[in-house]
Amino acid sequence: MGLLDRFRSPRVPMTPSLPPVGTRVGTDDGFCAVVDGSAVVHLPDRPVRVGWWIGADDRWYDPSAERAVRQVRPGPVPVLETRLRVAGGDILATTWAAIGDGPAVVVELANETPVPVAVAITVDGDIRNLAVEGCRLVADGVVACAADRDAGRFALVDGSADLWSVVTSGGAGQAAPDPVSSHDGGTAGALIVPLLHRQSLRFVVPGGDPSLFPGPDRIAAGWATRLEQATRVELPDEALSASASTGLVDLLLAEPTPDVAVQLAAWGLLRDAVDRIAAHHRDDPAGWLRAAATCWDLHRRPDPFADLPLEALVASGTAAASEPGAAGRLAGLFAARGDARASADAESLSGPVADPDGSMWDLARRLAAPQGDGLTLLGEVPSSWFGQPVEVHGLPTTYGMLSYGIRWHGERPALLWELDPHDDRLFRLTVPGLDPDFSSTESTGEALLAALVPPSTGLPPDSGSFS
Repeated sequence: MGLLDRFRSPRVPMTPSLPPVGTRVGTDDGFCAVVDGSAVVHLPDRPVRVGWWIGADDRWYDPSAERAVRQVRPGPVPVLETRLRVAGGDILATTWAAIGDGPAVVVELANETPVPVAVAITVDGDIRNLAVEGCRLVADGVVACAADRDAGRFALVDGSADLWSVVTSGGAGQAAPDPVSSHDGGTAGALIVPLLHRQSLRFVVPGGDPSLFPGPDRIAAGWATRLEQATRVELPDEALSASASTGLVDLLLAEPTPDVAVQLAAWGLLRDAVDRIAAHHRDDPAGWLRAAATCWDLHRRPDPFADLPLEALVASGTAAASEPGAAGRLAGLFAARGDARASADAESLSGPVADPDGSMWDLARRLAAPQGDGLTLLGEVPSSWFGQPVEVHGLPTTYGMLSYGIRWHGERPALLWELDPHDDRLFRLTVPGLDPDFSSTESTGEALLAALVPPSTGLPPDSGSFS
């Protein structure tokens, strides 16, 4: 009896929920998919799901029906590691998005057990016609997945609820079956591939040549380069520091909304923000007008706004909005474009502009927030931060681009700051979370703040200057 014939299990898999809940993975050209907690890939523009089951020594395992599944995102980049415990060890699924001969999600399955297993690469969803073409499953005429090797067995069914029993009862055939159809969109299928111990296989969704896609290390390096222009922070709370990079990646992959655009701009990625405003401003004119106003307020650099249809945005956004202040804040951008009349008209409009909703905006405001006639840094500082260094590099603010650091000299914090101002407005810098009595009107400086009660773990020795 061969490996692919051994496995029998009466267990019925859980049906994935729709819409999918999970982690977005994607590429810089706009391709995006959702990977759920069982490492099932959901394509947002197609009603197709691609997953995997494991036939181990004792039985078949479906990650969506097993308790022994652990998924982690090891770093800020959208690379997921999902471990499924089977008899004898783990199956590790590493999932990421990349561009090979087109954009796709790559799933790499590594067999960490000491014995061979069978892998069923499954496709289901709202599919009316499903066919096998070599190493690929083709759903409604479009490739849904492609494996990096030939399958040993195949299963196609016209009712998705039957796929589990066909695969686990040994009903999959050795020859590629004829295509199947279902008027109600219930077809499903599987490519069943043997996987030797300590080896791996790869499949891509929706398709392509799996060998042409870069691995996760290159993807991580690419995302690191992508974020070089963004604000950098080093905080005593390591999880909070990591969440900044992770949050930026998630924003770049998120559905484009005004709040997403503003948060990108608030962390230094202005061109990405303006690109989203230019591409989607007709969808929500008032929201995108507010986004444009806040982005300009934070950066005051006209070049990235050069391709923004500003007049149309202001006209449609002002008509739809109850916040004339958004148009008023763009007076400086009109002036930078040489349109004095539009600038004067915009200056006549005033009023508040609502802040965006989002955790990355909240974190940026926690690091530096406009208050009255200046900037408040670190309005609240947890006692666990006492004695620990803080660094913020290139944070956009309404007064200019800000960098600052906190160093400690015994029990006294030292503040070092540098502001590249937008204009010659006077401003006042305060740090109430460390020294409520301190303020400065200088754009660059160093100051030794008042002593704080040291944490019980002690304080580090005197440290050097911030650069």
